[in-house]
Amino acid sequence: MLAVLTAAVAVCVTLTVLNLVLLFAVIRKLRDQPQQPEFVPQTLTPGSAVRRFEAKTTTGATITEESLTSMVVAFVSPSCAPCRDLVASIRQTVPRLGEPLLLVVVEELDDATRAAVAGVDGVTVVADTESNALTSAFGVSSFPTVARLDGRLVVSSGSKLTDVLEPVAS
Repeated sequence: MLAVLTAAVAVCVTLTVLNLVLLFAVIRKLRDQPQQPEFVPQTLTPGSAVRRFEAKTTTGATITEESLTSMVVAFVSPSCAPCRDLVASIRQTVPRLGEPLLLVVVEELDDATRAAVAGVDGVTVVADTESNALTSAFGVSSFPTVARLDGRLVVSSGSKLTDVLEPVAS
């Protein structure tokens, strides 16, 4: 009986030592791994080009990447508080932009958004709900996102309309 207990203790000690050796090997391997970069939301960087897209405005007009001119594009989601603030500021800010505004709503167009843009000259609205064509073409992954365009090229970007009032000097 003593021999069996001694053998069991020897097996347990051997397995414990083996476990420690493997644990230290894994720790060494993890230390040698390069650090994973922090997640950074994809944003529109100045100089980047808009990819191909086709979308319908709320008035039924078709827009494509070829129809982009010097304009400001704002991507909003009615369910996010900063987006609601941006939409509420449209009436005061759009005249200061000096260029037309393309407002891309990524969910169903709500009454508050309709009311905010009603009667404001120079605002075109696209409800990008089903295809996400514009969101994909611009590479937008966080909301709100605002960009000033010169044709298909992004000149400046930010998260508020006031971020793109003045183009960034090259």
